[in-house]
Amino acid sequence: MSKNLDMALLLDIYGDMLTEKQKDTLTLYYDEDLSLTEIAENTGITRQGVHKCIRSAEDYLMQLEDTLEYAAKSHEINEILKKMKSIIESSADKNSEENKKLLSCVDEIEEII
Repeated sequence: MSKNLDMALLLDIYGDMLTEKQKDTLTLYYDEDLSLTEIAENTGITRQGVHKCIRSAEDYLMQLEDTLEYAAKSHEINEILKKMKSIIESSADKNSEENKKLLSCVDEIEEII
């Protein structure tokens, strides 16, 4: 996964733990794909200030992930759910009521995470 996608994912997960300025700046940078210059013009701070804000927010997001590991655990859970779904769908009696209930439970878990 690219660094931009990794950061966008961490921003989605931990964004509420950033300051409003950090969150807004990262959102403009990663979600809106604005350049440092464009963000500086929109926010009224220097390009260097934008760069510093982004780097400090990225460092904080990475520290949170290193400590909490929510993104990594979420990825692992999604992989396990895919395996479960594949096993259920490839079973000889995939249309049984039990398997339909299992697939429904997998879908519910996927919606939660």
